[in-house]
Parts: sequence; structure tokens; C-alpha cells
Amino acid sequence: MRNVAAFVFGAALLSTQGGAARAADAPAPPPGWEAPPPLATKPAKAPKAPACCQHDAICCSRQTSIDQARIRRIVRMIEVRMADLPKEEVQEAPKEGPGIAGVRPLKIMDGRGRPYPWLDGPAEEIRLMPPGQCGEMKFGKDDWPSPFYAEPEFQGMGSGQVRGYFQEKSADKGRSLISGPMSYLSFDRADGDGIVVERVEGTLEGTPDLRVMRRARVVAVPILLGRVNAYQDQQGDEARVVFVLPEVLLGFEAKETKVAGGFLRVRGETTEAYTTYTIPVGSGRSGVGTFVIMSRWLRRWFPPKSPEKLPASQPGGVTVSQTSVEAEPRARVFLYEPESDVFE
Repeated sequence: MRNVAAFVFGAALLSTQGGAARAADAPAPPPGWEAPPPLATKPAKAPKAPACCQHDAICCSRQTSIDQARIRRIVRMIEVRMADLPKEEVQEAPKEGPGIAGVRPLKIMDGRGRPYPWLDGPAEEIRLMPPGQCGEMKFGKDDWPSPFYAEPEFQGMGSGQVRGYFQEKSADKGRSLISGPMSYLSFDRADGDGIVVERVEGTLEGTPDLRVMRRARVVAVPILLGRVNAYQDQQGDEARVVFVLPEVLLGFEAKETKVAGGFLRVRGETTEAYTTYTIPVGSGRSGVGTFVIMSRWLRRWFPPKSPEKLPASQPGGVTVSQTSVEAEPRARVFLYEPESDVFE
């Protein structure tokens, strides 16, 4: 029995020594094996692209056009001296005094095309249209401008403003509907290829005779026949050059360039009767605006006395600048190489 116990003790001792030896010979585990593996995490999202112009659709469209723009070659440049541009004449009437005389009356008609006055009252509607070949008008201070065309062919694109619709006779024969503040901007042909530009503000008092409180008038001289005219105006102490064009496709304009009218495709808007680019004048100042002239839209404007064949789509621009060493500003109109019709 004693021999059996000695045998078992010896075997256990050898087993323990062999295990320790084998443990010493085995490679050590990597450092940190005692710590649990890190938990699985979701992959980080790619950083969000910055908002384009704070999500302004018009700004994004223009910036995209700038980023994708190709180099264009200027094919024509016209420069005009400031001394050759006429200055706008402004008249203002005192608040309590009579209005300014000599302003053409409005055209006021009912739905049957009968002019004011109506002995039996207006039928169907009352429509107001300023004098001039085309332009826009506002009735009330907060009204949106309404375009108008004198030519019946184009009145589907703008025929003034309707003041009311009638199913029964108007109690005061419509006088109350043609009373209140209004203003208009009109364009008309002058002698030669000049364009009469007239801005009028006043009050209607139940008749077509507008009580005019402010009137600004000038004959814009032609720079590019049938397409670009220009004149000078004054806003406070700031002198400006105003370029007058037909409706064009708007492009890029510098910060100080003010644009009115024109057509910007991303708006999905209705047609406009005109386009103006107003650029301030002064030493060290400059401004530019670009556009595309569509030849098929020129029929609604003022065709030149000697028309020329024009491309379907003519990109171009206007600019005014004066460096600190130049004696006077320089106003220019430039044209790029023609393009195909952008709507085809």
C-alpha cells in the first residue's frame, strides 16, 4: 500500500513540473488581453455638404452657372461717354397743392371695351391701362406690378389691371374702384430710335385724370439699336446710369447693380415688359450685369428704323466703371459670341 501511494505522489509531481515547463515555453498573450473587446459602433457619416447659398434656389442656380461657365469671347464692344447720356428730369408737386399738369390720362375701359365715362355704369369689369406702348403699373402701395402692352397682339401677356368684376350694376358707376394711390412706368417711342421713359406717381379720384405728385421723364438714347438704350438718373446724392432693354434672360449682376424686370427661368414667372440695369457712378466704383437677348422677344419692344438680322440668342452685358485715375466713368455694352436658342 505504501508503494502505491509513493507511485501516485511521484506521478502527480512529474505532471506538475511538466505543465509548468510547457507553460513557460508557450508565447505570452498580447498586452491588454484581460480587457474586453470594444463594442461595435456605427460607421461615422460623411460630413454634410454646406448648404448652397443657404438653400436659395436663385442664388444656387446662378452660382452653378458661374461654376460651369466656359470662356466666352467678346465679339463687340460699344463705349459711350457720360456726357452723351441725357439726364432724367424730375418734377414733384407739394402735398397740399395741385398735381403736376401735362401728364397723359389713363385709359379706363369696361369689359365691353367702352371708355370711361359710362352713362349706365361699367359692364363686366373695369380695366386700367397707363399711356405708352408698354410698361407696368401698381394700384396701391403694396400691389404687385402688372405689365401692360398697348398693342392688342401682345395684351395676352399684360393688359393693365382689372379693378373689379360686376354681375350687377355698380351703385356709383365704378368711381370708388378707380380711386386711390397708383404709379406706373411706361416706355414709348421717341424721335429716331430713342425711348421715352416715364415714371409717374399720384392718386386717382374717380376719373382717368390722375393727380400726379411726382413725375420723372427722359428720352433714353440708343446704344445698341433696338436692344439697349441708356440715360442718367439721380438717387439722393448718388449719380447712376440706367440701361433700358427689352425683356431679356437675366444672368449675373454685381452687388451694386440693381435689376428690374427681365426673366429668370428658375422663377417660373410670367413675362415682363422690360429690363433695366441701374449702376452707380463714382471714382473707384463699378458694376456689371449680364443677360441673353432673345431675338424673338424683340417684336414686343421698339424695332430700330433700320433693322438688322440678329442671332436667335445673343449673350451680352452692360458695365460702368471708373478707376481712381480716370477723369470720368466709362459706360459700355458688350456682346459675346451668339448661341443657339436656349428654349429649343
